[in-house]
Amino acid sequence: MTTRGSDVLAVGFGTTVAMWTAGYLCRLPFVQADPPVLLALLLLCALGGGLVAGRAAPRPLRTGTLGGLLSGFLNLLVLGGLLTATDQPNRIVPSALLWLPLSLGTSALLGFLGAWMGARVRRPVEGTGPWTASFAAVAAAATLLLLAVGGLVTSTGAGLAVVDWPNSFRYGMFLYPLSRMTGGIYFEHAHRLFGSLVGLTTATLAFQTVRVETRRAVRNLALLALVMVIVQGILGGLRVTGRFTLSDVPGQTSPRIALAVVHGIFGQMFFAVMVALATVLRPSWREADPARRRVRQSEVTVGTVLVGLLLIQITLGALQRHLATGVMIHLVLAGVIAPLAVWHGTRAWGLHGEDPALSRLGLLLAFLTSVQVMLGLAAYIASGAAGLSVASHGWDVALTTAHQWCGAILLGCAVCLLTWAVRLRAGEAAGAPGLAVPAR
Repeated sequence: MTTRGSDVLAVGFGTTVAMWTAGYLCRLPFVQADPPVLLALLLLCALGGGLVAGRAAPRPLRTGTLGGLLSGFLNLLVLGGLLTATDQPNRIVPSALLWLPLSLGTSALLGFLGAWMGARVRRPVEGTGPWTASFAAVAAAATLLLLAVGGLVTSTGAGLAVVDWPNSFRYGMFLYPLSRMTGGIYFEHAHRLFGSLVGLTTATLAFQTVRVETRRAVRNLALLALVMVIVQGILGGLRVTGRFTLSDVPGQTSPRIALAVVHGIFGQMFFAVMVALATVLRPSWREADPARRRVRQSEVTVGTVLVGLLLIQITLGALQRHLATGVMIHLVLAGVIAPLAVWHGTRAWGLHGEDPALSRLGLLLAFLTSVQVMLGLAAYIASGAAGLSVASHGWDVALTTAHQWCGAILLGCAVCLLTWAVRLRAGEAAGAPGLAVPAR
């Protein structure tokens, strides 16, 4: 049996997402970790990717090495900023080209070493493992991270810090000097880089899903995700320029706040699709026995209503963040959604105690709802205090971004619970036959 490359993709992209997360956090303007600390974290992430391969992959050394090499290639999307001169757009500094073999060689070596270490404490591996599902989980996690990065762009007002698109101040997107990424430019340009990584991850996942998956509905869902990420990228660019142009002259562009609202809402919808895709690719989804794990129709109905209300609430939140309107409706609707989500979650937890997937999802939904309510109240108070200049603007940014991000996680949890409920309610014979046929 073979994983058909899904193991390498999961390890390579997963390692890259971990490294980019560490790099982003360490380079935040209010963090600015010392370079040795950042380097140590990046090396540990690369080693950790190999360790995962060593413990779980059918061919650990091969998976660890190739996964590390893939991560090295992906990291060139960021390291390109070390190859260009700061005084002339897109001029490559010859001495900086040493970063290319250094990145690839170091990543491959660390992947191999991590896999060798992991193989020494290896856990039993049956079959090929759920590697395509793991890759889909990596893609969903990368999307969730992108939502946090995008949320910081909105919270800090950095959405127009870079005036052109897809270039950045006439530099190619992947060649903008890292030394110039300061202040609002850091938030906005990092958002573009993360968006590119998510787009590349989604495209690769769609190709791999079509390649290995036999269920037509799942293949179509992967292709839908690919279309959505392309549309989302275009929406983000047009929000800055207003039209298709390479000009970096502010007078020749027309930024559109309406597209910023749509971009924020559509990003959450895309994340919901990624969560659904990661769910249906799990082996436990294919192996579920609807005859043994009964779900009531009311659970599907309430789950559907909850997801719909959450999307409306996200829309109202986007209007408040971008246009400062609709806050009272947002608060009133929160008073409806919160008890419904807690009830739906605790009900799933209580009714399906023998089913870890549904019971844990229900408990998580109820817990996240409580956290979201507290974050929402804290963000509302902090925003008012910041407006009156009696509190630090940093708290306002942190709490509003955390509230937006937790809302995305809450939506993902509700979508996952609804997807499971539909699967178990419909069964293999009715409702979702395309999702129930085993994959290769």
